[in-house]
Amino acid sequence: MKRVVLFALLAACGGSSSPAGPDGAVTPDGAGSGSGTHGSDKLYPLSLGAHWTFTVTAVGAGAVCSPGTYMQSIVSANAVGGRAAFQMTSFCSGITGTYDYTAGSGDEVDFYYNGGWATLVDGNLTEGHDWPYFNTSYHWQRTTVTGHSDCWKAVQDVSYTAYLTYCRGVGLVESYSMDLAGNGWDAKLD
Repeated sequence: MKRVVLFALLAACGGSSSPAGPDGAVTPDGAGSGSGTHGSDKLYPLSLGAHWTFTVTAVGAGAVCSPGTYMQSIVSANAVGGRAAFQMTSFCSGITGTYDYTAGSGDEVDFYYNGGWATLVDGNLTEGHDWPYFNTSYHWQRTTVTGHSDCWKAVQDVSYTAYLTYCRGVGLVESYSMDLAGNGWDAKLD
């Protein structure tokens, strides 16, 4: 189940021993982190061809995401699980292939895994609001990220430390995971 969490966080990149998938961010002006969703005001904008770059550092002894600079991209758009979806690669070196994401209403973004959709980014941006995610859950914390406005941290409700930080019009700006032994990764958008 830790992999499902990892898959989800890697979808946003984070987690433990469940499969992990990619999650991304796009700079609306195409500068710095990548290009793609020009002019979008979504918390996690998705568009075909979008790509962005993350710098990954090891936390403790590291984990599935090796240190370095990695690109994450939306490489196709095809129906999956009865919904229009984007197929995205991961910035995490330990995660191969593509994973499926779809934009819901408003700011919602859903992630497809093992035959089902789950809400990765809940559209109810309220401090403390929580939502289920496969075998775990998240809750929102408003946060500040230098150079960005309207940022929210999706904190995973687990015994270790894992969170995904999103900024409006950009998307994922940080994926952090540290297991109980003090090992993991910190991936930040360039």
